[in-house]
Amino acid sequence: MNTPTLKTARLTLSPPLMHEYMDVDHYLRWLTDTKVVQYSEQRHLEHTVETQRNYITSFNQGEVDGEYNQLWEIRRSANIIGSITSNRNVSNKTANLGIMIGDHRVWGSGYGVEAWDAVTTYLFEEGVRKVEAGCMRSNSSMRAVLNRAGFIEEAVLPNYFLLNGEPEDMLYHGKYNKAKVIPLKVAGK
Repeated sequence: MNTPTLKTARLTLSPPLMHEYMDVDHYLRWLTDTKVVQYSEQRHLEHTVETQRNYITSFNQGEVDGEYNQLWEIRRSANIIGSITSNRNVSNKTANLGIMIGDHRVWGSGYGVEAWDAVTTYLFEEGVRKVEAGCMRSNSSMRAVLNRAGFIEEAVLPNYFLLNGEPEDMLYHGKYNKAKVIPLKVAGK
């Protein structure tokens, strides 16, 4: 499986061009901006050129131990405004998505939903039966993306995160590939 370039009406999602001297400055700007990472678990990590290059090259390597992880850069014209990842469990035909729109000048423009829909559609076309994602209860922007993309809240994990030292619930959402759902047969019907 290769990670394809995906195009939407306003965006191009493409795997990063990986090489020894790849530019990761935009990632470092986002990951060190407390406003961008306020709800991300990335806020707990130290980010350097080396850690980012290692992180990026860990994606798009094919199936490893039953998992297939993909990374796309989200481009609006020539500008990289964010990234989106898919961590696919090949055996169970599920995928967990994560997104970061790092350029907050474009927040609220619908680019997150547009990228999310493109990757979800691609995964369903590739045979994934369910796409899922979790977020903090107070992350209203991510909850709006999930809602607009047709994901349903499936579970609440109480006090899963610590946000500014206070417990925060994780809301877990999912969306099924309607073509892959097998209806249950009920005895006697």
